[in-house]
Amino acid sequence: MRKTKYVLLLLILGAVGYVVAAPWLTAYQISDAVDQRDSAALAEQVEFDSVRLSLKQQLNSRVLRELGADNKQNPFAALGASLANMMVDGLLDTYMTPVGIERLMRGETPAPGIPESSPLPPSDTGGSNDSDTGKSDAERKKLFSDARMGYQTLDRFVVTVTDEKGREADFVLSRRGLDWKLTAIVLPLD
Repeated sequence: MRKTKYVLLLLILGAVGYVVAAPWLTAYQISDAVDQRDSAALAEQVEFDSVRLSLKQQLNSRVLRELGADNKQNPFAALGASLANMMVDGLLDTYMTPVGIERLMRGETPAPGIPESSPLPPSDTGGSNDSDTGKSDAERKKLFSDARMGYQTLDRFVVTVTDEKGREADFVLSRRGLDWKLTAIVLPLD
């Protein structure tokens, strides 16, 4: 009877440990997928509709803020705002693919028209040099290696990455049952 209690206690502690550690595991899986340029593995960890909506709101807000001062004096400001909205939609169509998210997380700008299923091109130098950034494998940092990670709420986990210019981007993971998915990216738009 005593042995059964210990086994049950160990099972409960293991389950609680997994639930608590799950967002860190998801962040590692995202980082590994980006480092390995594995679009399929990354796609499993990203909720594209949620990420698209979060980025669209940020970018549209930024555009409206920029146009806000001219809005009263310029009758074409509304036209400019609608054109900017179409431009934001086009930009998001480019980013909201597994390849686009990979490149965004590596700090690259995806080229317009990247098909969703296309793999990233391999490096021309046999993997010893990253053709996109000009850095060797040894010089490149692993994604999220210097990131701050932690729970904001029981259902929200944030990975904060600081770039070379000191700007912070947040990668927001949300609980989906027992799994965690990337649901928002908060860009440093200032």
